[in-house]
Formats: sequence, C-alpha cells, structure tokens
Amino acid sequence: MTEQQGVSQDHKPSRPRFATFKSIRAAQPAWDSYDSTRDGFRPMPGMYAVSRRPNWWGAGATPEELHQLAKDSGIPVSWVAPAHVLRHLLDTGDHDARLGVLVDHQDEIRMLCKEMAEYCDDEWLGDAPEMAAKVVAAWGDGHPETAACMALLAVEELAHQVSRVDRSKKHKGLQDVAKAVVSNDDWFPQGQTVLSPLFPLYAQYWAHKGHEVPEQLSRHALVHSISLGHLSKGHAIVAIMLMISLLRELQERCDEVRDGMHANDPEVE
Repeated sequence: MTEQQGVSQDHKPSRPRFATFKSIRAAQPAWDSYDSTRDGFRPMPGMYAVSRRPNWWGAGATPEELHQLAKDSGIPVSWVAPAHVLRHLLDTGDHDARLGVLVDHQDEIRMLCKEMAEYCDDEWLGDAPEMAAKVVAAWGDGHPETAACMALLAVEELAHQVSRVDRSKKHKGLQDVAKAVVSNDDWFPQGQTVLSPLFPLYAQYWAHKGHEVPEQLSRHALVHSISLGHLSKGHAIVAIMLMISLLRELQERCDEVRDGMHANDPEVE
C-alpha cells in the first residue's frame, strides 16, 4: 500500500455514496494543488476517488496536466505511479530523464503494479489477471524486457475493451480516442487519462521508409523492426505500467456495474 493512497486494497472497500456534485467540484482545486513532496502527508478525502484516481492524491497536478504528461510521454498516470513519482515526472521535461525517474523508482512502481494486479479478480476479466501476475513476477525476477513483451501482447485487447473502440478502426481508432481533450472542467476526467498513453504507443513508424525511431515507446518500433535498443529498461517499465493501468481500469468498471446490479437486486453478487 502506498502512503498517498491511504487505503489498503486487500479487500474491496465500500464506495462513498453521499456527496453533492457541487461540493465535490468545490473541493477539487484544493485536492489538485496538494503536493505531498512539498506539503507532507495528508489523508485522502473519502470523496476524492469519485472524480480522481487514488494515486493522484499528493501529485499536486490537475487531470489536464496528467493527461498531457501521459499523451506526450506515453507514461501511464492512472493507478500505477505513486503520487510523488508523478510529481517528479511532471517536473522533468526531457523524455530520457523521465524514463530515468521510472528506473530510479522502479521498486515502488512495481509494488504498486503488483497491488493493482492483485486487486483485479472479476471473472469478467478472463485470463488477464493471471497474465498480469506473471508479468509482475517476471519483472520482480529481474526480467523487465521479457515482462514488457508479455504486457504488450495484452495491451491491445485491454485498450479496445477500455476505449470501446471498434476493432475495425484498428490502431488509428485507439490513437484518436487517446488524444481526446481532457479539461479541468470535466466532471469525470479519470476515465480518459487511462487512454492517453496510447497516443504515442500507436504512432506510425516504418524503418524502410526512413522514419526515425520514435522517442516514446512505440509498438511499431518493436513489432516491425525488433528494436532492442528501443526496448530500454525505462520503456519496459512503461509497457508493464500500461497493461496494469488498463486492467485496473476494467476492474473498476466491473465493480461499478456489479454495484449497480447489487443495488437493484441485493442477492446479486
């Protein structure tokens, strides 16, 4: 469990049910300005997760800033990076330096990824949770590149499920949905930010056309050219984070659907 989250996920907590949209909106500027690296530890408000992701608590950033970070760098910001790591990433403009931040904090990121993967247990998710467990285990055993290749196998299916983009639209459809604008005025921006890293992931790259290898993690650079130089330790961490982030987002939606089903029929599990 991370200090920023302040809530153990060994069991699924009850969801907060009583607050007005007006009171939540009024609290958001103060929530987004809280920087744990500057202000120290503060407990997360009970209603925070209604419109924010728990790992954002203490990052000192707005959803719009986090979306831009993910879209520009390809680094996932939803669920899988501790708040102080997000703060460091936001304060670092160079891509290689950002990858260095991930490598420097890989143990913390791996533990949070493990926690998020273990939380995902809904039968609707199929084999994805087991695959995520294997990915995290391979990473923990010192094989991040191997774990990343396995993670990227799962990312595309998870991305289609989370985005609800028809498979006929292929990678262009996923890239288009990833660049949708996130505004601080959005009621529920957290659903979009999980997709933001897909924008650079699906950038077109063709070595035979003389394209330069993309700076950010690129599916094309790995699948079509087997560029081991591109699969650096930092990019391997990005790939693993992306799989776990998308899977945890799907679990969240499963929880929301089951909460609704249970509200209508208390006997439904």
